[in-house]
Amino acid sequence: MEKRFRDFLRHLDKLDWDVLSDEEIRDEREGIQLHINVMHQEMMKHIIILASFLISASVLLGASFISQSQLCLVFAILSGASAGYLAKGYFKNRDTMNRLYVFADKITQIY
Repeated sequence: MEKRFRDFLRHLDKLDWDVLSDEEIRDEREGIQLHINVMHQEMMKHIIILASFLISASVLLGASFISQSQLCLVFAILSGASAGYLAKGYFKNRDTMNRLYVFADKITQIY
């Protein structure tokens, strides 16, 4: 999926916006909206999974403090590390989303 977004952003970078007809601008706008919707869904998946890992990490950390269990502490650390990895993916998607918003703003000014 990342390759598809990179190709689409590369396509938008290469477009000469001044010579596009109204129909071509409309088609590009629909393509941008479609990619924005897909990216929103991907980001929501990241947020939901990230929140579940953070909740499980906090519950396991509390359980490890109460019961003095090393196993709970290990699982809390693993959950926290997984949440950090997902946060990295979320912020990478956010940067792509910001680039899509730039092109959406550009099309709005033209159309």
